[in-house]
Amino acid sequence: SIGINMPAKTVVFTNTRKWDGKDFRWVTSGEYIQMSGRAGRRGKDDRGIVIQMLDEKMEPSVCKGILYGDPDPLNSSYKIKYNMLLNMMRVEDVDPEYLLRASFHQYQKEKDAPGLLQEAQESEQKASQIIVDLIPDTPQQPPSSSDNNNGEDDDIPKKDVEQMVSEYYQMDQQLYTTQLKMKQIVHQPQHVLKFLINSNNVGRFLDVVIDDEHFGWGILVKCQRKPGTRTGGEAGRNASKAESPSSDYTLDVLLQCVDRHFDTDNTNKSRQEDVENSNLLWRGTVRHCRSIKKNDQEDIKLASMRVFTIELQNIERISAVKVSVAQDIHPIEARRNASVTLNEVKKRCPEGIPLLDPITDLKIKDPNFTTLMDRAKALTERMSSHTLSTTYPEQERHQLVQLYETKASYIQRAKLLKDEARTCETIALKEDLKKMKRVLKKLGHVDVQGVIQTKGRCACEINTANELVVVELIFTGVFNDLSVEQCVALLSCMTYDERNKEDDDPTKGMKGYLANPFLKLQEVARTVA
Repeated sequence: SIGINMPAKTVVFTNTRKWDGKDFRWVTSGEYIQMSGRAGRRGKDDRGIVIQMLDEKMEPSVCKGILYGDPDPLNSSYKIKYNMLLNMMRVEDVDPEYLLRASFHQYQKEKDAPGLLQEAQESEQKASQIIVDLIPDTPQQPPSSSDNNNGEDDDIPKKDVEQMVSEYYQMDQQLYTTQLKMKQIVHQPQHVLKFLINSNNVGRFLDVVIDDEHFGWGILVKCQRKPGTRTGGEAGRNASKAESPSSDYTLDVLLQCVDRHFDTDNTNKSRQEDVENSNLLWRGTVRHCRSIKKNDQEDIKLASMRVFTIELQNIERISAVKVSVAQDIHPIEARRNASVTLNEVKKRCPEGIPLLDPITDLKIKDPNFTTLMDRAKALTERMSSHTLSTTYPEQERHQLVQLYETKASYIQRAKLLKDEARTCETIALKEDLKKMKRVLKKLGHVDVQGVIQTKGRCACEINTANELVVVELIFTGVFNDLSVEQCVALLSCMTYDERNKEDDDPTKGMKGYLANPFLKLQEVARTVA
């Protein structure tokens, strides 16, 4: 590897880690290929020997990646510089964009476009195969005279059905966005904490959603501030500003759930014993527990009451109902009584558990919230009076909306893939090229027609420093009154790239005959920047 024809039949790796300037890391596959390939000379040795010394434990996957992994990817680091651009502009009939099109950087960018277009075409085909219409499981019977609307709605063309579902879906999405904004306002600590933080609120019903999984109504056990929040002096206060205030509090809520263990272990002989002992576990997490499926008798038998720790953003709704809860909820009997109480309240409120009113109870006076409420109400009324709501029952309407949502997602994905492919096919660095040309015109290196001027010709000869700054120093006469020593000291600033570690004033401690030229250099650099 040093250009000397020396025998090297054997390569020994004394360590499998190397220092990369920041940390010790495993040798990559490309580095291993380069170094181990030195063992044995082609045409002179029959084979080469590679010895790998291990001084620490290595996972099999790491070892396999080093020995059999792919070589390091070759990525273009092509960049346009002002010196390069000016040298191309000074040659007649040379287009800088042609050089960009022929670059390896452009090739790497364009090679992904065909695959993206193929994916977009597949998404469009999947979308075209989805027909937004109801397909009956059994042959339809001719409508009788007693049917609603005399069967007129059964003859709606498929195109009109899709258009109707599209209108309904758009309104549903607008309603969801509006309700999400309302939820963000309602869940601000100044509005909800007074109904959660005190011991008087223990036993309040909360509707909980964790990681997009709806667990339904639960019973509040405790609400407290997280340990260590808003402490630690000025540093702690600055850190808390970066987070949402709602993340400063945690709540313990009793929720009905099913252990995920029962979803995978269906053949275990001790299943009955596990069912009987499931109530012994009092702490629940979304990793080990899931919500109860609606009207699923098997889930109801497997359900247990467990305590989940959540945050304010996990609360979907807050009820006005409060029940009595035992102080110690660890015993099985205490949690079982809470489950019975929860089911009884649901049974007594068939139309829904009463909620806290955001205006009269939470005292929200934000005018934006009132606007959002009016918008949500108007959207709800429009959806309830929409043709889709009056024509189809809830289950069929839900099925149609799901079909349209799936079709819309394929169409949206195809659009995004096409946009990405179009971006890949555009000339790389073209915008940078336009900006650089504007800078050259502004600084006087080229004229309006793009003809290179004297400053530009001078910049063409500078390739070891920032050509624009050096040329400005020359043409503003900064070097005229400087001695040779001062010129050398000033030009050394153009090649010294070590940063000031403490961000102190760079002229601190500098002598006056050097500080003045340095200040002029800073002024020119600001002009160029």
